[in-house]
Amino acid sequence: MENRFVSSPFIQNPTPWWIPVISMAITVYGMLFLGWHIQPVIFFFWWEVILMIAAALVRMFFSLNGQPFFEKFLFRLGLLAAGIVFGIMFVMLSVTFTFKAFENFSGSEFRGIRHQIRLLQLSYLAGIIIHFFANGRYKTADPFGELSGVFIHLLILLSFLMAITMHLIPRYPQLNQALWVAIAVVVLKFLVDLLFAKIGQPIEAMFSKPAE
Repeated sequence: MENRFVSSPFIQNPTPWWIPVISMAITVYGMLFLGWHIQPVIFFFWWEVILMIAAALVRMFFSLNGQPFFEKFLFRLGLLAAGIVFGIMFVMLSVTFTFKAFENFSGSEFRGIRHQIRLLQLSYLAGIIIHFFANGRYKTADPFGELSGVFIHLLILLSFLMAITMHLIPRYPQLNQALWVAIAVVVLKFLVDLLFAKIGQPIEAMFSKPAE
């Protein structure tokens, strides 16, 4: 029974393709039932960037590339340190590119966001357990490929979001609290996430090195 569970197509899928769906569902729920507008949507986005980087760092550190755990341990440790530095830079870029939305802060719009963030955290944790450890992908995954994939993902995502949050909102200040701007951010992120859920592995393979 256990072998059948582990060998199921869902478990063997190398990427948690369902996380973008859950992320979008949480955000849409917040907008429809909790009164979220652009500010809580952007704040939720910041948290997801942090979770994406944290999950990539965990996967990178435990990627064995067909080798024993302590083989190239120092290399993975150095890559972890570099990944943390670059991760902080990407989080800072995310905040810089989207901070225009917080010029008129409204704390009343953040209803229920703590519970939604917890749900998102559980989703990313489940993604690591199911699609990295449970299916055995950690045994053959390449550390550099795992880390580079998420940074390419974020670079493309931030490039598109910058056009909305740094150009659209300042140009039309009345849209700062508009629901359709938040919807544009959510849909754009969902499409980029879904695209990388499909092509993320080929991109990672481009930066991966075969085990010696």
